[in-house]
Amino acid sequence: MAYTSLYRRYRPDTFRDVVGQEHIVRTLVNQIKSGNIGHAYLFTGTRGTGKTSIAKIFARAVNCLHPEDGSPCGKCEVCMELALSGNFDVLEIDAASNNSVDQIRELTDKINFPPTAGKYKVYIIDEVHMLSKSAHNALLKTLEEPPEHAIFILATTEVHSIPATILSRCMRFDFRLIPVNKLADRLKFVFDDNNVRYTEQAVRMIASAGQGSVRDALSIADMCVSYCSGDITYEGVLEVLGTSDPVKLVELADDILAGRVNGALHKIAKMCDMGKSMAVLAGDLATLFRNTLYVKNCGDAAELLALPAELYEALKGLASRYDSARLLSAMRRMTEMEGEFRYSTQHRILLEAAVIAAATDAQTGAAGGAGAGSIRELEQKIALLNKRINALPKQGFKSAPAEKGAGQVWEKVASELDRKGYGMLALAASEARREERGEELVLKVSSESAIRILSDPENRRVLSETVAAFCSKRLTVEESRQIDENKVIPYLTGMFGDSLEIK
Repeated sequence: MAYTSLYRRYRPDTFRDVVGQEHIVRTLVNQIKSGNIGHAYLFTGTRGTGKTSIAKIFARAVNCLHPEDGSPCGKCEVCMELALSGNFDVLEIDAASNNSVDQIRELTDKINFPPTAGKYKVYIIDEVHMLSKSAHNALLKTLEEPPEHAIFILATTEVHSIPATILSRCMRFDFRLIPVNKLADRLKFVFDDNNVRYTEQAVRMIASAGQGSVRDALSIADMCVSYCSGDITYEGVLEVLGTSDPVKLVELADDILAGRVNGALHKIAKMCDMGKSMAVLAGDLATLFRNTLYVKNCGDAAELLALPAELYEALKGLASRYDSARLLSAMRRMTEMEGEFRYSTQHRILLEAAVIAAATDAQTGAAGGAGAGSIRELEQKIALLNKRINALPKQGFKSAPAEKGAGQVWEKVASELDRKGYGMLALAASEARREERGEELVLKVSSESAIRILSDPENRRVLSETVAAFCSKRLTVEESRQIDENKVIPYLTGMFGDSLEIK
């Protein structure tokens, strides 16, 4: 006898067996119990979430003579008749291959024939968005005024492609992606039912790879059962999915985050030589950076991610060494590859370019966009400034003489700004050169980041008020963009050689 795949063997026969669509099941069961059956339904959602399965259960339930809690009993004469392949009361039509106007007209011409076994004749039109425009128009009149014995169930993954005239005549049900926990529970039930051994980490990996689809998860489980000979391990699942060794993946991620381009490219070359898919590798890296962000920012990340202990500890190490902005930048670099992979055959070149860009972000401090590196630099300097301020003698500001040197006054100003929560402003002003010019206290600012901060009117107001509390001189801020001779002179010497004369 031919083998039947797991997703076909474990397709639900009753509403009780449906996974993760409680909001839809409850509504349909209540309609069946009350007898308030609609004439047209629209089931929409991603693949493998139960649209066709629930449509078939509903079609049998409305015809069942003795429904059990809204589900078909499977024992009455009508249920037995509908279970036969030759019945004509439940018709499933694939709109992908029957999408012409003539085929829909043929359907509508026969709709007036009454059901042979049950009370209703149910038409399940799968992938209804594939119908042509004229076919939709042919279906429209029947949906508007169907015979009392006819029920239409339209199923689609692309609801936006269906005309509004069709949508307005249907009761719409949106199918949700199945949570990982519920997928994992379903997989355990299937494995236990088939006497298959498994580890918790392996089940969680299969459930995550299912991406919210029961059918996809069971298809992966089917391959894992065969590959692992009935003893499913985490390593076996990784091999089936074609994903990378977690330890090597963490090492590659560490090279990228640290800006070690040479090490990252060597590791990618080795993985490529082993036959790893570059598209899958990019997705694995994106997932790893995402998981590291969870570890860094969520107290219950261990429970949410359910990763092997050694992998979780490795991610904790990454989380402790790199900030969220850096991790987020690297993750974005990897996720941006998804669209490009679809339209290119040079997957390795695309991935290497993205890895170099992500590693370069680390070297230049460009994570998070323009200016983010400068902001992080300022934050580090703020921490240093705080240490210096805390080391100052603790004395009251009011007792300080009004007329002190510019340097002494500024120590008090910086401390007061920091106390008020203006640490960035304090640092920006402290980086400036200070001098007294008659009745003015002049700040000469050369840093781009400091100029940007001190250009803000509110910052200037706060700074002026704070200075006025310790000094009677008027504050003046001047831009003083200076050339860094330590950088410029070696550069020019390299260009012109010994012929360059510096005066």
